[in-house]
Amino acid sequence: MPDCFYYNLQACYIYNCNSWVREYTKYHDRILSTIKGTRKLIFLDHISRLNDFIEFDQQKLPGHTLSLEEDLRVFNNALKLSHKDTKVAIKVGPQAIQVTSSERTKVLGHSVLLNDVYYASEIEEVCLVDDNQFTLTIANETGPLSFIHNDCDNIVQAIIHIRTRWELAQPDSIQIHNKIRPKDVPGTLLNIALLNLGSLDPSLRSAAYNLLCALTQTFDLRIEGQLLESSGLCIPSNNTIFIKTISEKLALKEAHLTLEFLEECIEGFRNSTIELKHLCLEYMTKWLPNLTRFCKQNDDNKRAKVSMILDKLITLTIEEDDMYPSIQAKIWSHVGQVSDLLDIVLDCFIKRSVLGGLGSLQAEILADTAVALASSNALLFSRKVIGRLCRLIEKTCLSPTPTLEQHLIWDDIAILLRYLLMLSFNNSLDVASHLPFLFHIVTLLVSTGPLTLRASTHGLVINILHSLCTCSQPQFSDETQRVLRLSLAEFSLPKFYALFGLSKVKSASVIAFRTGIIRQQQQQQHSSQILSQDKQQQQILTGRSMTITNTYSPTIEQPERMSLTSLETITDTLLELMEACMNDIPDCEWLAQWQELAKRFAFQFNPALQPRAIIVYGCISKTTSDGEIKTLLRILVKALESFSDIDLIDSIIMCLTRLLPLLSSESKIHKFMFWIALSILQLEETQLYASGLALLEQNLHTLDHMLNLFENTSAHQQQMLERIMMDAREPLEWQFKQLDASMGLSFKSNFNFALVGHLIKGFRHPVQSTVVRTTRVLSNLLCITAKSESHDKFKVTPTSIPYLAALVSVVEEVRTRCPIKNRSNIFPTSTNTNNLSSSNYSTTVVNPLSHLPQSHSSTSIADIAGSTSLNVQQGIFNRRLKSWDASYLDKTRKVSGVSTINSSRLLSIPPHARYYQSIDIENAIPRILTKPASTLVQLQQVKQSVPTIAVTPQILPETQQTSEVKYEKFEI
Repeated sequence: MPDCFYYNLQACYIYNCNSWVREYTKYHDRILSTIKGTRKLIFLDHISRLNDFIEFDQQKLPGHTLSLEEDLRVFNNALKLSHKDTKVAIKVGPQAIQVTSSERTKVLGHSVLLNDVYYASEIEEVCLVDDNQFTLTIANETGPLSFIHNDCDNIVQAIIHIRTRWELAQPDSIQIHNKIRPKDVPGTLLNIALLNLGSLDPSLRSAAYNLLCALTQTFDLRIEGQLLESSGLCIPSNNTIFIKTISEKLALKEAHLTLEFLEECIEGFRNSTIELKHLCLEYMTKWLPNLTRFCKQNDDNKRAKVSMILDKLITLTIEEDDMYPSIQAKIWSHVGQVSDLLDIVLDCFIKRSVLGGLGSLQAEILADTAVALASSNALLFSRKVIGRLCRLIEKTCLSPTPTLEQHLIWDDIAILLRYLLMLSFNNSLDVASHLPFLFHIVTLLVSTGPLTLRASTHGLVINILHSLCTCSQPQFSDETQRVLRLSLAEFSLPKFYALFGLSKVKSASVIAFRTGIIRQQQQQQHSSQILSQDKQQQQILTGRSMTITNTYSPTIEQPERMSLTSLETITDTLLELMEACMNDIPDCEWLAQWQELAKRFAFQFNPALQPRAIIVYGCISKTTSDGEIKTLLRILVKALESFSDIDLIDSIIMCLTRLLPLLSSESKIHKFMFWIALSILQLEETQLYASGLALLEQNLHTLDHMLNLFENTSAHQQQMLERIMMDAREPLEWQFKQLDASMGLSFKSNFNFALVGHLIKGFRHPVQSTVVRTTRVLSNLLCITAKSESHDKFKVTPTSIPYLAALVSVVEEVRTRCPIKNRSNIFPTSTNTNNLSSSNYSTTVVNPLSHLPQSHSSTSIADIAGSTSLNVQQGIFNRRLKSWDASYLDKTRKVSGVSTINSSRLLSIPPHARYYQSIDIENAIPRILTKPASTLVQLQQVKQSVPTIAVTPQILPETQQTSEVKYEKFEI
């Protein structure tokens, strides 16, 4: 300040000197040193003291200053907590609270009482910490203020009262103008000039032009003399080209104005007419690429400002229904051209979508907007979206949950899947470049989430196939095009709807976009609600999302459970399509990439995704090794120890079934796999029995046709199934004796009857395909037995009789070729068959045998059985085989997924069997099979009596004769 100021200063009266004044005077102590301690400075502790110096009618003080002393509630002896605790008095008035220090402090050489005034509008939060302490959060303060007082509760209530009173006094809609900082002036005035150049008022256009000229001169904007301020100019209303040209030149040469200019454009856009809104979109578009220069900087404030501008553009897109197509074309299509902006744009999109929730209006609008972003650079944008989704799915392995829907990032995953659906039309995903990743995503997310999301996954597959059919690169042959078109039509059939969890849906595409109907219903109401505060906006959008999210609620829709066989079918179909396309692309790596993705998830713990990945890996693998099989068996062992995830166990068995033919013929695992499959059959689990039976069938087929172990040649002497398998189990004989004793079937005593005993349960399986497979496996075993002994498979021998006895009731050829004694008593009539209780069986019983022709053979099954002594230990066969009939299910119950009988587990792992260090396959089986020592049967005490086996009719009352006899007439 000039010296004359201090010389002419007569008196300076300071009322309500606060902490800010003290800090300010300390900072500028050198400048204010001339007036420090002078009597010209007069500090007033109370407004009434001013009357001692100035007449009351001459004071002219503002009303809000005078009101500070009215209606005060004073709380003395409070303590303000800081680096130096201070005793204060808290005064609560109608409009503000005052914190007055009780001790004087030095300000410019004077001892004064500091008085900090906080108006109700500045109070953000008041929190009661305990009975004697509370905190006060004030706008523009560095942190919350903490106070201690004996009457904290009344102080807090008084502060809440004045804050609430102030809020209620505010009008419903208040015009809030942002404070203009000095650096904001050029950008703000530039937008005012450009926007008003499009006005319908000629004088306003002229004034806007002169303002633009003054701006270029004042702030030295480089426009190269194109503008000249003048009065009386006649500027036509159609000057959009001129405005765009000026804006484009300034955007190139004055890029530092970008943030302030765009922010002012968005604010002006809200309050403009529809014509000026279109003009604003035209000239602001040229500034959007400049945002990249602020994203690359290390300044977090600049990056936050860019995010704020993008967030405001998102708000415009959501709120401006009338301008929605123009905003998509002018704003987001241009943003999509700037590759460096895509990451931060995606961050903003996902953040706002998650805030609204899956299925909310803003989430659907932003998913729709993603199409505009990808229009200019489909390859780059689709790669970023697919990459983000794959990384999010992989993150679920870090903190696994039982289902994907329960994970914290599920909303992010579901929203990005909706983005993929929107981008999948018209090949905006660049399918040829990302096909392995898309198939990987589909197989992991199929049939997850609410009904609309399941329909989205189905629609994604349809659009992928459509893009392959219509894309120009790569070009596919006519045969491949035919396969793609057939698959495209097939995926739209109801049978494929069921695979995607949409069995009750008539049109998947309608379900996938049903939020669009809700959007149309709300559009009129939505367009009339223009919000000025972010808090109000979020409340409205959250309310909308709550309404729409209900349509996604899994509890309301009760989505269908994902079937592993359905996933297997989908994967096989997708693999067929991929291989058809790969035939037309030289050196294509699609399948190898898909296999790598599936393998990564298959061998990583994740209850929600690991079973799916294991199924996919088994379906698409073309080669395998002993190491991979052993890794799967280790996972199987851990799953069996807990027995809490049946799907994981089932998926591993199904995967092993697929990988077994790919294993080297020299591998020792082939023979051990037979016993693993049988162990699965003994778990008494309906779901696992079907997959275990399939594994056994595949194992027998591999041993027979690929390894030719059962050929009776000079190179394979006496290669019988029994000898091969019993030799393979020799290292584990002790464990298998325990298992035989537990199940009541001894493979060592009679291999073939024990094997049939486990397989015959398949006839009562509730799934018809498993019943058919049981018949097929028994027939294969009969053929293998006959092949190894070099005789006709229908010849009755000690080794073939168990299989013939099991098949005689279900295979017509066996009944025709093998003579049967006491036929009328063994096989019930059709009349008695009709009396079968539906509660005991889940599948249709085969035809009765009452009309079979009489056999004239002199040798029968009963004859050969009665004349042949078979080494069967009677003590082992002390009870019937288990089945899935109602009587057995009534006797069993489920405890944590494990079948129990009489409160004892059928399968438990003793502690000593859980810590095998060796990775050999021989050590994997006992961990699956062993029983606690307390349940073992003392095998050495078993009687060694060897009874003969005979087929004897069992006469039942007429009302009890059912087709159940077919499976239980052969008694030991």
